[in-house]
Amino acid sequence: MSSIIKKIKLIGITGKMGSGKSLFSFFLKKKGIPVYSSDQRGKILMNQVKIIKQNIIKYFGKDSYRKNKINKNYLSEIVFKNPIALKLLCTIVHPWVSLDFKQWISSIIKIQKKNLYVIKESAILFESNSYKECDFIITITSPKKNMIQRIIKRDNINENQIIDRLKNQISNKKREKKSNFIIKNYSYTYYLKKEADRIHKLLEKLITQTNQ
Repeated sequence: MSSIIKKIKLIGITGKMGSGKSLFSFFLKKKGIPVYSSDQRGKILMNQVKIIKQNIIKYFGKDSYRKNKINKNYLSEIVFKNPIALKLLCTIVHPWVSLDFKQWISSIIKIQKKNLYVIKESAILFESNSYKECDFIITITSPKKNMIQRIIKRDNINENQIIDRLKNQISNKKREKKSNFIIKNYSYTYYLKKEADRIHKLLEKLITQTNQ
């Protein structure tokens, strides 16, 4: 992995659910920066990889899948209320996400050699220890009420469920200690776009200086 990563800088983007990290990543993607979404790929792999499905059913029950598709709400209710269960799920899924990421970044380097950096977006960047591979880390934070409003619109779940899940995610304080950039997201779309422009220019400058 290290030999691949050295050829291109890896930027980790993380934050609690509903913080705006995916939208921030989207604005960077529009600039031509390749973005790997660990959360999205993880869900795809949970549906595609047989051994992942077998282990999830083994430890979390048959209701973890509905019509051969991951039952997101059922599984989320279990793992986001129990840190041990969340760690177990990460143990099952993360090795496959890690392998998938290696394949992705290898192909990106071959096709798009002009890029100075790529993005790895992950809600569990620190929990999975993926942050150790990153050259720079960006943490997106947002007021709790704003996150709750966004998640309700996006996932159609109630406030109590959201609060339970947020409680069991690593605190912003711990994220910020290990981050190079911290973006406090209040106004959401406009502000994140502006910050994406600023961070992109700053990263290009830093990486260019490092490579000289």
